[in-house]
Amino acid sequence: MGILKEHKTTSLFILVFLLAGVCNLFTGTPNSFVNSLMFSLNYIILTGLVLFWARTVRSRIPPTQIRVYLIVSEVFMIFYIMQRVFKYRIVTNSVTAERYTLYAYSVPRLMLPALLLAIAINLALGNNRLSRRIEAAFLLSAGALSAISLTNDLHFFVYRPKVELDVFRGAGGTYSWGPGFYIIYTCIVLALLVSYGILFRVMRKKDRKLLTALVATVIIWISYCLFYSLVYKRMDNATIMYHQAEFDCFTMVLIFECCLRSRLIPHNINYVGFFKNMKVPILITDTELNSVHSTALSVDVDQAELVLAKDGPFYHDEDTKLQGMKIRAGYTFWTSDEHELRKQRSRLAEANQLLSEENDLISVENKLKEQKARLEAQGRVYRMITNAISSKQMKIEDILNKTDPESSGFSDSLGKVCVYNAYSKRKANLLLLTDSALPDSNRELFLALAESCRFLRCCGIDAAAIGEEYSSFPLDTVNRLYDAFEEVIETCLQSLSRMTVSILPNGIRIAMEVREMPDLPDVGLPVKSKESDGILFLTILCKEEGGAA
Repeated sequence: MGILKEHKTTSLFILVFLLAGVCNLFTGTPNSFVNSLMFSLNYIILTGLVLFWARTVRSRIPPTQIRVYLIVSEVFMIFYIMQRVFKYRIVTNSVTAERYTLYAYSVPRLMLPALLLAIAINLALGNNRLSRRIEAAFLLSAGALSAISLTNDLHFFVYRPKVELDVFRGAGGTYSWGPGFYIIYTCIVLALLVSYGILFRVMRKKDRKLLTALVATVIIWISYCLFYSLVYKRMDNATIMYHQAEFDCFTMVLIFECCLRSRLIPHNINYVGFFKNMKVPILITDTELNSVHSTALSVDVDQAELVLAKDGPFYHDEDTKLQGMKIRAGYTFWTSDEHELRKQRSRLAEANQLLSEENDLISVENKLKEQKARLEAQGRVYRMITNAISSKQMKIEDILNKTDPESSGFSDSLGKVCVYNAYSKRKANLLLLTDSALPDSNRELFLALAESCRFLRCCGIDAAAIGEEYSSFPLDTVNRLYDAFEEVIETCLQSLSRMTVSILPNGIRIAMEVREMPDLPDVGLPVKSKESDGILFLTILCKEEGGAA
């Protein structure tokens, strides 16, 4: 009774709540108009009461995490009440909608206890990092279980229909409960027990009268749940003032209100005294900039400065910033001391200048290192190319020094020079390639062989590269096969008259017509040879196949 005497609106709230119950009793009348009218009034009144209480929460509680939880709880309350309207008045001809309404009942039934538990943990531990992590864990768990219920058609983990899915509406006797159902209701019961345990322990130190009201609320709610499940649901065509969803929602409202009235949840009633004791310089004025409320540390500025601070921050002096903001009935102004901030900004500017200079030096150093690395890489490549073709270049120089342009053998010598030059060019190109730049299927080996064959014609040799042009050898194998081909050509150059070369899946094949059988050089790769009808067939393998030839 103390609560009723202290707050007049509580009595009106309870009377309107009773009126909603009376309207629900008249929904059992046979007259369809009266039935629909009473059902609508019942829904409008209950929803209006939740919205009214939500408005009082927004006006009484400062913007904190608890206020967010309370407002979200109110949203789930309205959703919980709307589900009965949706199921019994809107989707009566849709099997799928009725089934998903049954699944959706688990959402508010899970989220409301989870939000109550989050509020209780916040009140017990304070709004710190540990508290926020625990709250988030419980809320995410409740959300995951809600998702499992909503997706029951995919796994039947919560409700197991005994009839075909296309006719399953969620009526009694047409389904059984799966493991998910027991998990969900175990989580609901545990969340409620832990929440009530925390609230009883904390509220016991605040207000014993409200603790008694909270205990009575919990006992009445448990009794009503037992009555609704064991008695009312077994009665045919019976009407009752409040269904389970409505009683659950307003029981939560009453529990939250007990926490507010006991100041277990801080609120801004008697804000004038609270404001006067604040140790920060804040001033509240009316629309004419006349002082209305001020804190213990006054804002020592004149009205002209307040006019300037309305439009943006204004510096009362070098270290004091005056700021203002429009509120419902006037303005609020506050000052902040930025002396330390100004010193830190000055140090930061000096540090930024020093960092900028160091960054410029580092950038120049990095560019020089990059250029040096590029030059060293080029030097390594050039040295590798020089080492690879130096022997051919020395042979070319030796031939040119010993050959007289007027002699009869000049053309033969020039042909050899062309062959060596072709190898040097193609070898340099292959060494400039990298494995990453070489496609899996490429023509590099064929092009090198074809160019060497083309310049062999300068020596009077009928040579050609034939067959498949593309191969999938790695770059190292391409180089080794081309080097082996060049060694064979140089050895047979004096007695060679005709030649063809082709690429095999495991190497290259050379068919040559020679005037006399040469001694084949050691090319570093397995070589198979065969002579038939004056033609020498050489197969240079990229790896061993069944032993040496």
